[in-house]
Amino acid sequence: SPPRPPPHARQPAVSNMGSEKITSHFKGSKSGRRSSTGKGKAKVVARVEDDDENTEEAKYISILKTFDMTTKYGPALGLTRMERWERAEKLNLDPPADVYKILTEHDEDGKFTECVWERMV
Repeated sequence: SPPRPPPHARQPAVSNMGSEKITSHFKGSKSGRRSSTGKGKAKVVARVEDDDENTEEAKYISILKTFDMTTKYGPALGLTRMERWERAEKLNLDPPADVYKILTEHDEDGKFTECVWERMV
């Protein structure tokens, strides 16, 4: 048999889906649609507000995780994020001001105060 061409020289597989939309192959709920009674409208508004809140919280968690993973500020285990930030500040390691702001605004919330490694190690 003749040698096979290398993978980059092969032709891509051709779909037999034609002009159908890919979404027609997936059946499920239509999230975000409102009912004709008007009850769905409140749910949609509430979901958007929750998404905004979750997006902001996810942004904060991402900033804090980056702080946790940055070795420049020293070890993270056995310390709260605030203790680590304060130690880094005392040692003139220039810890991020946004981390301090997040920690002072959410000082009682465990997901903001504990290091990402705290429950893993």
